[in-house]
Amino acid sequence: MNSKNTLINTETNRKLAQAVYTLNLRKKRRPLDFIEPLNHPQLNQKAFWGSTKRNKAAFGGNRSGKTLTGGAYLVKKCLDTPNQDWWAATWADMSTPVQQKEIYKWLPKDASVKYARFSEQRGFSNKIIIFANDSKIRFKTYDQGRESFQGTAKDGIWLDEEPPEEIVNECKARLMDRNGELIRTMTPLNGITYTHDEMVLNDKNDPEVAYWFFDSTYNPYINQEAQKRIIGNYADKESEVRQKGHFINLTTGNAYYPFTENNIISISNPVITDYYHSDKFPLEVSCDFNVDLMCWNIGQEVNGIDYTFDFVELEGQANTDRMCLELKSKKYETSPGRFTSHNGKYIFYVDIAGSQRHPEASKTNIAIIQDNFPDADIFYQKIRNIKDRIDSTNSRLCNSNKQVRYYIHERCKRLIKDYRQVTWEHLMNKNKAGKLTHASDGESYRMHYKYDLTGKPEVNVWKGI
Repeated sequence: MNSKNTLINTETNRKLAQAVYTLNLRKKRRPLDFIEPLNHPQLNQKAFWGSTKRNKAAFGGNRSGKTLTGGAYLVKKCLDTPNQDWWAATWADMSTPVQQKEIYKWLPKDASVKYARFSEQRGFSNKIIIFANDSKIRFKTYDQGRESFQGTAKDGIWLDEEPPEEIVNECKARLMDRNGELIRTMTPLNGITYTHDEMVLNDKNDPEVAYWFFDSTYNPYINQEAQKRIIGNYADKESEVRQKGHFINLTTGNAYYPFTENNIISISNPVITDYYHSDKFPLEVSCDFNVDLMCWNIGQEVNGIDYTFDFVELEGQANTDRMCLELKSKKYETSPGRFTSHNGKYIFYVDIAGSQRHPEASKTNIAIIQDNFPDADIFYQKIRNIKDRIDSTNSRLCNSNKQVRYYIHERCKRLIKDYRQVTWEHLMNKNKAGKLTHASDGESYRMHYKYDLTGKPEVNVWKGI
């Protein structure tokens, strides 16, 4: 190689080294400029960043990049928009080593940040970051309690890992004035909680709700061999939560343990995406009589398969007459876009308490139902123990041959919540159940009457007084 070529190669290498040095320096000073959010159906950071929804969440497994997504998103928001005022909150033992450290990683190390003093041991001094455009990030912890989350209006709040529900409610109040954003990133190790109901079920039908599941299997920045080895050592359910971020009841004693997503009639269930009402079959109504929440489920049996596809409920007072009126006024979808009233037979499966008359009432609950539905069959029975009716229900949800004989429409959110969350402790101690158990209790009367596993049940057919 001649001296001319040597000089050319040396100069090329020098320029390449200088370019690499300059690039690394820019990455260090402005790391956010070089982030490339993943765009994958199972780990879609890009969709999270691009969404304009005001209430959104990333539910991810361990090392799936959910905290990275939240931290980078928050810093970018404050850099791009002047005068933003955000909170970043998590549990106290995670604030400095996880949340604050993640935010510092994405923070520019230049004049765009006016005040940010960070140390590995103490986190950010005074628990605040001030940007040159007057945007601010303040840090809080769930351990400080609900009252510490009261105060002035905010543009946004990032909650990392699941806080107590009362703190979420307080945060929402802080966001009302400015129509702010609530973002959440978490691994749902607490099982099926209020977060699942709010986000996945969207039980309030909030149009601003959006969520994504981040599967750590698709994170290219971690050692996948180590991920499989470590997560594979957990029990199956916990392994799924830690890998995929799915909501699964991890507590022991779940009463309706066979219930899965396969039992839900929804567009995402390839087995059954919808159910249409028919006057050819009786309308079966399961009733649990209760003071603060009365919920009746509505279904039909077709070719040996049970479908529960609608409900009526009354919260805050017990009023069987009103429930009957609601039921009679119901319209059901008989084909796509076509609704009609039920003109066929009614069958009621009720709590035996419905045959008892309280001193303040002139009639029993069952008598009121018969006044409103004079041609209906009304069945009630003395169930020997709770386990009998739960076993009958579970055998329909999924039998020993893994066959599903009972489907619930996704609109029946309270019943689905029961099947996911009710434990034996809730059934044995109603004081701990709150508003759980009432919807599923009614269904269990229906299933136990129709599919008793312990022999022919002693059934009473209501004949009036």
